[in-house]
Amino acid sequence: MRRFLITFIILALFVAIACQKTLPTKLNFIPVINGQPVTCDSDLIIAEEAWQLSTFQFYLSKIQLDSKMQNINYDGSLKEVNNEIALIGGNCRGEFNWQVELDSQLKHKALLEFELAVPFEVNHKNPLTAKFPLNQSDMFWAWQLGHKFLRLDLANKTVKGESWSFHLGSTGCDSASVMRAPKVPCKNPNRVSFAIKNFEPSKPIYISFNNLTSELALNSENSCMGELNQSACRVLYQNLNQRVIFTQDLESLK
Repeated sequence: MRRFLITFIILALFVAIACQKTLPTKLNFIPVINGQPVTCDSDLIIAEEAWQLSTFQFYLSKIQLDSKMQNINYDGSLKEVNNEIALIGGNCRGEFNWQVELDSQLKHKALLEFELAVPFEVNHKNPLTAKFPLNQSDMFWAWQLGHKFLRLDLANKTVKGESWSFHLGSTGCDSASVMRAPKVPCKNPNRVSFAIKNFEPSKPIYISFNNLTSELALNSENSCMGELNQSACRVLYQNLNQRVIFTQDLESLK
């Protein structure tokens, strides 16, 4: 009887372990300024002026964990999807999505890498027939330029009527007209790569508004719509490439 009981317990343990579901790896993003989360109701104090968020969203692609390319798990209700690209964020008139679910199960710390971009192969296709999430019209310029990789729109609460925007995407794209897609990559791809060492899926990824807008006076004249010859764009591109924008260490941003 005792031997039977021991065998039963061992089998029960095996069944319990087998039935445990391994949770997929998730990337959870939180935009922050001055160490505090950014919401639609937040007063974003930048250079002693108060700003309010209108839109903040961006595309991620080429997501890798320890150099292994990842696919994205989407809700089953979405039938036509591009599972290599994620759209993060949203606008204050609608909903926000700050989470990406990958198709792998990460059980240890890893090197997380991704691009803030849409790959050239799909960047210039018709958004009306594109698979989700490339079918969002407010993230598309025209066939010639393709998608906006990042869109940030702020309204000034200190100076009424003042606004500021940063729209990142490829420029210097050569085609017969703005309604034609280029056949070769654009002169200025403006794709930015990021890496987070020792990434832990149990911790959020913070997005630093302070580092993104550093060394830049925000006003309507300093908005950036992607042109490298604009001084504001040069500062923003330098910040994206040289400053810490994505991190899991919140203390380093305070």
